[in-house]
Amino acid sequence: MAKIYIDSSTFMEFVDEIATQMTEIAYKGKATIEIQDGLSDGVAIIFTDEAQDYYNERYDEVETMLNNTLNIHRIDNELINDN
Repeated sequence: MAKIYIDSSTFMEFVDEIATQMTEIAYKGKATIEIQDGLSDGVAIIFTDEAQDYYNERYDEVETMLNNTLNIHRIDNELINDN
């Protein structure tokens, strides 16, 4: 099966969305905290340290599944490394 290449930002946006949803489900609404945003004097919402670790693992898993199962890859470094 031929590799399918898509724009890196589209690929990463999809993987991020799935990994974020998985994290939010796993942590049942307790995955994020609010912190003061020093740049705009507003509030930023970020993952807790534990949820961030979980998210990173899910992100890698989803990316690997896309690569290995559907043969979908980011267009940026993949093309350079395959030549």
